[in-house]
Amino acid sequence: MSRGDKLISPVRDPAGTAVPGLLGRVPRDPGRVALVHEGRDLTFGDVAALGEDVADVVRAHRLEGRVVGVPAERSPEFVARIVGVWGAGAVPAILGDWGPERVRAALTASGAAAAFGPALTELQPLHTGRRLHAGDAGEVSHVLFTSGTTGKPKGIVVGRAAFEAASEAFFKELPMDESDRIAFLSRPGHDPSLRELIAPWLTGATLFIPDSRTAADPRLLAAWLSRHSITVLQGSPVLLQLMAGASRLPVESLRLVCSVGARLTAAALRSAARFAPRATIANCYGASETPQVVCMHQVPPGEGAASEDPVPIGRALGHASVKIGDEGRLHVEAAACALGYTDGTPLPASGHDGRRWYDTGDIVRLLPDGSMCFLRRADRQVQVNGVRVELDEIEGAAARVAGVVDAVATYVEDGSGVGSVRLTVVRGPTAAVDGEELRAVLSDCLDPAVMPAGIEVRDSSPKDQPGAQGEERPATLWEVLHDSAQLVLGPGRGRIDPDGGFFDAGFTSMSLMRFVAEVSVRLGTEISPVLVFQYPTLNAFADHLRENLDEGRDSEGGRHG
Repeated sequence: MSRGDKLISPVRDPAGTAVPGLLGRVPRDPGRVALVHEGRDLTFGDVAALGEDVADVVRAHRLEGRVVGVPAERSPEFVARIVGVWGAGAVPAILGDWGPERVRAALTASGAAAAFGPALTELQPLHTGRRLHAGDAGEVSHVLFTSGTTGKPKGIVVGRAAFEAASEAFFKELPMDESDRIAFLSRPGHDPSLRELIAPWLTGATLFIPDSRTAADPRLLAAWLSRHSITVLQGSPVLLQLMAGASRLPVESLRLVCSVGARLTAAALRSAARFAPRATIANCYGASETPQVVCMHQVPPGEGAASEDPVPIGRALGHASVKIGDEGRLHVEAAACALGYTDGTPLPASGHDGRRWYDTGDIVRLLPDGSMCFLRRADRQVQVNGVRVELDEIEGAAARVAGVVDAVATYVEDGSGVGSVRLTVVRGPTAAVDGEELRAVLSDCLDPAVMPAGIEVRDSSPKDQPGAQGEERPATLWEVLHDSAQLVLGPGRGRIDPDGGFFDAGFTSMSLMRFVAEVSVRLGTEISPVLVFQYPTLNAFADHLRENLDEGRDSEGGRHG
């Protein structure tokens, strides 16, 4: 939704509206505030009325039981659309902040009959609409998308019963009430964000939604948490470390911090414990297929500072049954899983015990106290700063570019759990494809979070490789920093001011992670991403590295202006 499309007050009496299904089980005072966004309070009645406006449009298009594309964003409009689509008996297919090609692929995969446009109730019919393969529409809650192995997104059909059971189990394990202030920090379109979205209705808490600039800058975000006295937040381990590194003071109001979306390392846990000294830290384990949190390990206040790897993922919540199979592979029983994939592929398989289980592909170890810890993946699936990706998807997308004859994606992770993808492609003898062209194509069909931090293009003939005719001069430190910054930001950015802030140059917290990862690879040493917030310009960052790294490569030395 464009910034100019501001919400207006509902015309109908909010006391006469209701929210559907799971959200309507506990009556809420329609005059009480449910959401706060950019200084505006929306009551439960306001959201219900806006949701009914959305539902009216869905019904007018006769989309009951059909899939409707809903662009995900941190906004009251997104909440109202989900409420309205559910209320009309349709199925929301939640679309991330993607390029046009990936959006089209997701809509096609889900068989969406329509998709919302920029305005709240603007609904655009699609001609590719078809019925879902997995499950009757009345059994389906929503469709999420994750990484596939074909270069296209994979749609996951989440059942209503499994979603509701998982949501109720989560809030039973971590009770919240009307005194809580929950931050909407998870990436919209990913399953953790749905817990934040439904929390006001299930618990009575108030959901606080940061503006886009604040959400993209951990320095502003840490201050925003304190200013609004936030008590509960979810975040990836990377985000928790970035906020801890960017904030000079702890956030004393936080009583609960949930680590979601990726493996929680001891380093990230220690950072979170310093950042939120009064908070219980919950390590939440799950997958889009489960479809929410399946296992949880809680660390009481004051105990996270002494943590060591591996951090446990705990035990199964009350709604789920799990077992450890051959080679330590973790399985989840079908009742706690999604219905299947949008292409009709079923999710769980029958086990030797006659029950149906989903193989997560995660290798775990049983601990003496009966809890579990995550060890590694059994395949090429990785988590890039909280976003799941199949390396095969990146390779498949690159292989479709004209002139590319081979592509290999690799994943590199440092000790704190911050990782990045590097892509190496081989082009044909007469091909002219380069890194900029590849990046432009990939940005249209991949989730921005999993864009390769570095792309290396090689010629198919070894004699044509750079350096084949002689040894290249090692790059200086400044060249490594400048070239890495230009690579991550992409073409068309122009000159980067060496004394200007990283965010002023166009970086986001996500692209800064790729920048640090690229610099780490090029220098051959592990660099903490927190440093770019402590030294927030290219010159300051270079000065710190020059003083603290044992390197003699910057023979030209000096600061740059």
